[in-house]
Amino acid sequence: MDDPAVPINSVKRSYAIVNEIRDREIAGVTELAAALSLPKSTVHNHLQTLETLGYLVKREGRYRLTTQFLHLGRESRNSNELFLHGRQAAKSLADQTNTYSQLVIEENGRGAILLATRWDYENLPPSARHVYPTHEHLHTNAPGKAILAQFTENRVHEIVTRHGLPTRTDRTVTTEDALTAELATIRESGYAVDTGEMLHGIVGVAAPIATEDRVYGAIAAYGPGNELRSSLDGDLATIVCEKADSIREDIVFATLSD
Repeated sequence: MDDPAVPINSVKRSYAIVNEIRDREIAGVTELAAALSLPKSTVHNHLQTLETLGYLVKREGRYRLTTQFLHLGRESRNSNELFLHGRQAAKSLADQTNTYSQLVIEENGRGAILLATRWDYENLPPSARHVYPTHEHLHTNAPGKAILAQFTENRVHEIVTRHGLPTRTDRTVTTEDALTAELATIRESGYAVDTGEMLHGIVGVAAPIATEDRVYGAIAAYGPGNELRSSLDGDLATIVCEKADSIREDIVFATLSD
């Protein structure tokens, strides 16, 4: 687990343990040590430290994550400019187009969903609850590609080199040349489409929210392919672009007012 790219490997081990518990929902020392190929004593020390700091809770010898992560995530989201200035526009987009709308940002080369309207998290089966909020590869979806299109070629290449171009469906772009060509089209049209590239049968359109100095993220509208496919490059794309322009103007105005 030692990695020369990570200056403090003990911190990496703690996060590996946290991620493993997240995947398992609850876990004990023995299973975590086996899964991570670490000595039980090492895992135990990390677990005790995380419990003491309030990030884990122990029940009958097993550990689960505490709501401290929820509070940290909410605070991060609530201080983000795109969320502050875009949440009403995203909700309006969903109501106006009868779609699932999203606000997405880039974090460390991955796409993070700040807001997903009409997402009924409470009624999802346990196996699906890790889907939102999440970090996705940017090349697999409309908002991610809209964001990538605002970056320089060097920045896109860095992201591809770091995270690769894994396949989600048979429609996913999986070569850098194909991605480069699609990003050029997105820059020309001002929006990106997803024709089932991340999830079969689900399509979407997204527009970037950016200024000359900064890429804030993207707004997207998603829905069933049989309902939206014909409007991806028409009315829906126009509305999504209008919402993106409105959010960008609000952000710029707020910046100038500070």
